[in-house]
Amino acid sequence: MTLRVLILHERFAPDSGGGGEYAALKRARGLMDAGCDVQVMCPGNPADTQVEGIPIRRLRLPRQLAILMAPAAIRAARKTDIIHSFTYYAAPAAWIAGRIAGKPVVCEQLGLFGPAWRDMRPGLAGRMLEGIERMQIRIPFDAHIFLSPASEALARQQGFRGKGIVLSPGLDPLAQTSVPKSDPPRVLFAGKFDHRKGLDRFYALARALPAAQFEAVGWSDGAAPPPPPANLTLIEGRGQIYHDALARASILVMPSRAETFGLVIYEAMQASCSVISTIDAGFKGALLDPWDADAAIDALRCRLQDPHLTAAEGKENQARARAFTWSKSTEGVLNIYHKLLESN
Repeated sequence: MTLRVLILHERFAPDSGGGGEYAALKRARGLMDAGCDVQVMCPGNPADTQVEGIPIRRLRLPRQLAILMAPAAIRAARKTDIIHSFTYYAAPAAWIAGRIAGKPVVCEQLGLFGPAWRDMRPGLAGRMLEGIERMQIRIPFDAHIFLSPASEALARQQGFRGKGIVLSPGLDPLAQTSVPKSDPPRVLFAGKFDHRKGLDRFYALARALPAAQFEAVGWSDGAAPPPPPANLTLIEGRGQIYHDALARASILVMPSRAETFGLVIYEAMQASCSVISTIDAGFKGALLDPWDADAAIDALRCRLQDPHLTAAEGKENQARARAFTWSKSTEGVLNIYHKLLESN
């Protein structure tokens, strides 16, 4: 029998605020490819009714008021077998719909930053966002999916006591590129140019190692980033620009203050980069937790001076990244669904 899945999220492609919407799109696409009957509901323009063949019902609401989708979600849930939601704003509506319609609800934790909110948004705003996050991880969904062991551990530190399942997303193959590894080695930062991602820390590394070549590739959602040091090239762009940057780089530095998964790390691993990061993603390189500027400088200098070490770590990372596929991730989600449906 065809499994009917209702997906609720605060945004859906082509609307996007970052990697979360990409993960939601891939989750929906994978379920459809596996034979599920998928319906997406989200705030947005009602005229946009499908993406990649995925049927979407968009309600004319700001995403911050996604809880107001609850009445429509209840009606849709009565015609489905299971509800799949994501943090943040649509999650309460999904839980309400599931309880009233009598359907199991899975929540996938795309964002979980804990106390880092206070650093990212100083003052009252950061504390409020941290509080909202604490409240959401206490909602008794039938299953909480965490994208990494570190994310589940942070949730438990924040008071989560529910049923947690660690399930990594997949990786798409990197776009073909003929760009060779840069010689001398190039040090890369990739992603959104903001405080959470640690762009300021990357600038500091470039200033501390003026003889090295640094590159930052990504985008800004608001104000343009400050002028970079002379040895740091700042490139705005995604797609092929991003993939070419991964191909050029020998070392990825991801000095993020908080990540749920850290997709950039895994894509850099695919591109055979050594990695220096604050995020424990099972890479070969240097894990700095918490951030230590002096240790970061030492780790980077070591790899710049030893190209054989850097190349060996990159080769091992490329091999490890092959384990992350969307088909494997989709299979994991379907196993969760079937166990929940069997127990109800």
